[in-house]
Amino acid sequence: MQIPEAIWIIFLFALGASVGSFLNVVVYRLPHELSLIRPASHCVACKEAIDWYNNLPILSWFILRGRCRHCGAGFSIRYALVELFTALLFVGLYWVYFQGRIRGADLLPTFERGGWILYGGHIFLICALLASSLIDGEHWIIPLSISYSMAVTGLVLSMVWPYCLTELAPADLWRVIPYAGAQSGAVGLGAALGLAVGLWMMKKGYITRSFAEWEAAQIEKEREQKEKKEENEQEIEVDIRREMVREIAFLTPAVALGLIFMVALTGENELGGAWERIIQEQKWLAGLLGSVFGFMIGGAVVWGTRILGSLAFGREAMGLGDVHLMAGVGAVLGWVSPTIAFFVAPFMGLGWALARLALHRSREIPYGPFLSMATVLVMVFYDPMVRYLERVLMIGSDIP
Repeated sequence: MQIPEAIWIIFLFALGASVGSFLNVVVYRLPHELSLIRPASHCVACKEAIDWYNNLPILSWFILRGRCRHCGAGFSIRYALVELFTALLFVGLYWVYFQGRIRGADLLPTFERGGWILYGGHIFLICALLASSLIDGEHWIIPLSISYSMAVTGLVLSMVWPYCLTELAPADLWRVIPYAGAQSGAVGLGAALGLAVGLWMMKKGYITRSFAEWEAAQIEKEREQKEKKEENEQEIEVDIRREMVREIAFLTPAVALGLIFMVALTGENELGGAWERIIQEQKWLAGLLGSVFGFMIGGAVVWGTRILGSLAFGREAMGLGDVHLMAGVGAVLGWVSPTIAFFVAPFMGLGWALARLALHRSREIPYGPFLSMATVLVMVFYDPMVRYLERVLMIGSDIP
């Protein structure tokens, strides 16, 4: 039985509003390292639990006129706006993918015939980007737990998605989902093993995590200030270039093994032929390695810019939170989307930076929200963007 489109839209709007209510919890509690589950929703002022009928997404804020029923304390309008915006995102992505057919017009299956699972992964990504943007905008941090949840979701779903797109040729799968060819799969596998080597070396103490001494000194400084109850404006010195060398040392095994695996597994020999057959026959592996490759490239584009910018200017150019964020994006969308989004984001942040400069405020801005907005823009207009790049760069359709 065909379900009317209006029913799907109403359902997704209600679901999106409910998810938006949960995102409000994430945005408030995660930066303060509070549990997302306990206690249940309650008034911050009087600590009274909020009954379910007073916690209806969007509606309750207006019914209660933005105040607690028990003590009268005010609730920010942001709660209702986040719920409404999330609901509109749920409906908007559905329309873009399955009604307007702006994305994947001839590639995506219908929503009922498998398209819903692709939609589910992408809307999860958008919700994670929204939560991280709100937190970054307020606290100047991007919680690693959000980026890790994006990465794990992408790695898991990438093994399932190829079996939902059975009508597509393998050469077209990369346009819709993370999907590796023999070369990108080899690089992804080698880089993942190299990353594991880097983590092992760090755990054993052979290399040191960047900014470790600075963070320890910062914690000690805050402890002393708390004890003395006085403000100390003295900045803690840090050698940025030395810290970047540490990050290069950490990344070296990933880069080296990625190149070694690419050469070893893609040559015109028996090993290269066997590897190509495995990638062609095992769709789940091609999907998984496509996600791994996207994770690596999404993070590498930002991390490389961070290292080069920091070495050039002698100050930290970008935060590692941005690196993890785009790595998570790459795990869900593949390597092309975060690469394009990274170059689109500066144009989106330029207006905000100029406005702050005109108001004589700090020239520094949280970059996560603009990376997130650029990612969503690329998700919507992915097809025309890729077609344009194919024409300009004169590359074929077998990018992986």
